[in-house]
Amino acid sequence: MPVQTKKHTLLGFAAAVLSIFARRPKPTAQDLEDADFKTSTQRSGVRFTERVRDVFRFRWIRKI
Repeated sequence: MPVQTKKHTLLGFAAAVLSIFARRPKPTAQDLEDADFKTSTQRSGVRFTERVRDVFRFRWIRKI
């Protein structure tokens, strides 16, 4: 492994500064939908008993 030189340090600093000020594209609606965490347990194969459902039901009911 080579010894880090002043040149490497300056190149690393320049890369860090460029990455901070780089323009990033704004996420589209499709990107946000793909990143959204799905709360359905049926798709993941997890099954809940009625007792567990009764305990957590208040969290699952959405307010309108």
